[in-house]
Amino acid sequence: MTAAGPDLQTRPEPPLRTRSLLWPLVIGITAMVAGGFTGHLAAGVVWGIIAGAGLVVALRAAKIALTPVEAAVLVGAMVASTFLATRVVPSAPSRIDVLLCLRFAAAWIPIAGVTSGLALRHGASPSGAFNAMTLWLAGGMVALPAGSTFDVIHPLEGLRRGQEAVFGAGDYAIMAVAVALFGVAAVLAFTARLPLLSSMSALTFMTLYAGAQVGFTIPGLIENVTGITRVPNLLPPDFTWAIGSGDWWWVPSWEFGSATRANPIIETTRIALVATFVGVAVSLPIAFLASTMTAPNRLTYLIDKGFINLVRTVPDLFWAMIFVTSVGAGAFAGALALIFFSLAIMAKLLSETVDAVDPRPLEAARATGARHFPAVRAAVLPQVLPNYVAYALYTFELNIRASVVLGVVGAGGIGQVLEAQRAFFRFDRVLAVVIIIFVLVFAIEQVSIALRRRLV
Repeated sequence: MTAAGPDLQTRPEPPLRTRSLLWPLVIGITAMVAGGFTGHLAAGVVWGIIAGAGLVVALRAAKIALTPVEAAVLVGAMVASTFLATRVVPSAPSRIDVLLCLRFAAAWIPIAGVTSGLALRHGASPSGAFNAMTLWLAGGMVALPAGSTFDVIHPLEGLRRGQEAVFGAGDYAIMAVAVALFGVAAVLAFTARLPLLSSMSALTFMTLYAGAQVGFTIPGLIENVTGITRVPNLLPPDFTWAIGSGDWWWVPSWEFGSATRANPIIETTRIALVATFVGVAVSLPIAFLASTMTAPNRLTYLIDKGFINLVRTVPDLFWAMIFVTSVGAGAFAGALALIFFSLAIMAKLLSETVDAVDPRPLEAARATGARHFPAVRAAVLPQVLPNYVAYALYTFELNIRASVVLGVVGAGGIGQVLEAQRAFFRFDRVLAVVIIIFVLVFAIEQVSIALRRRLV
């Protein structure tokens, strides 16, 4: 009996990719939302049947095999969850608080538990199964606040006098959207062992939710962007004022309140240069103490790491406000603020680089009997030195940009010029300054990139 030829041999199916689950995800979410419109019928049972059936269809569309028992259990768990959800929120809530959100999230425990078991049966890790269960509960937790933010669910305490409470199919449907983007994505992602899908789906919903919270909309963005043409005195930019009467090498020479003070663009560069030099120098020993590989002991590591986190917590603008209050307005306050800013960036980046170096030279140096810090200097510093210089150049770029902003709060530099001209509605001068700053920063960035490529 001859063996089958290559054309007759069965070829294995290609592995699933995240994008191949997008269409099944749309099917599952559509069924969940469509069922939500029937949430007021039969105490949510119809909702559960439609959503459960849609979830089974979505899994089959994703080529995930389900036994009849698994499909029946999945639909039954969905019915149980939608029934409990409609019992938790049978009508317009008096108010949306944490307790109500927890109760609504708990209603999805049946389908969450079944999803976790199904993920385990299809090869997911225990942590993956736990994440799948957690996503259902997270969707239930944010469903009510999201519905209120999207102006669909109206709690009784927020109604105006005489306004009638309305609660119906649309309220359950918006809850279903939130739960589906977390839960349905979790079922598909962890049974197919492609957890990226659940992350993308949850991130999409949270982005929309956050945008609604802050009033961000695409039409509003378009309207505001097109409205920039209505800014008074914007065009054309006043380069005559910006460049002034300075020589070609002394760009620009704007009024700065005193003939003895430095040109603002020069002052901005000086602030960035001083802050970079001091911050980068101080960050070197701090970064070595913040690495588990080079810290002399655990206590030193924890103290140093805590100090870095503390410095990183305070933004550069707030540092500038502190130093303007303590030492007075001017370039000195800006330089002090950017020293802490540079220290935070450099210490963080360099400590992570030290963690990733080859430990063998350090072990060899210690084996020769060298003390801790001489061994670190001889074995680790040469490995991170190119990165250290590259990070220093990158920090200088950031300081140029940051020093522009710090001047707005009185910390010296070109920001003070921008703020003064904005206060007098001279937006043509503001635009000219912004264009010059852009050219300056772009030039510095290109030089910095070229140097970093040679170093790393």
